[in-house]
Amino acid sequence: MLVAIIMDKDILDIIKFTGTALIAVISWVIGHYFNSKRDQTNKRRDLTNQHLINAYRILTNEIVQRPQTKESDQKLELIIAEIQLFGSNEQIEMVKIVANDIVNKKKFNLDNLINSLRKELRVQLGLDPVDGNVTWLRFHE
Repeated sequence: MLVAIIMDKDILDIIKFTGTALIAVISWVIGHYFNSKRDQTNKRRDLTNQHLINAYRILTNEIVQRPQTKESDQKLELIIAEIQLFGSNEQIEMVKIVANDIVNKKKFNLDNLINSLRKELRVQLGLDPVDGNVTWLRFHE
């Protein structure tokens, strides 16, 4: 009888230890999975923001209200490609319109696209929203 009680106690200790270890391993696996997903989401958001900030800077500093040059044309081609990859559906549609206007030799306006980029980036960066168009300051020689 005493041997049976001792064996039962050993078995219970083994079950307790195994259960605790199993819970710890499962918790670690679940935690690792969610941390990995969070890291992927953060990296994707950071990469997207980086490209959209670059697109915004080039559009506002090197394209809009500047003389058209071969270099500015190449930068605009790059921006159109980047926005089609990283932009929102609304921005992609705006870029398609701009591209079609350029191809058809129409006058094109980038204000809506610039405002959309600014709006989205300010949300992503936790900044207060801003209404209206960008104010331009250009010095001409």
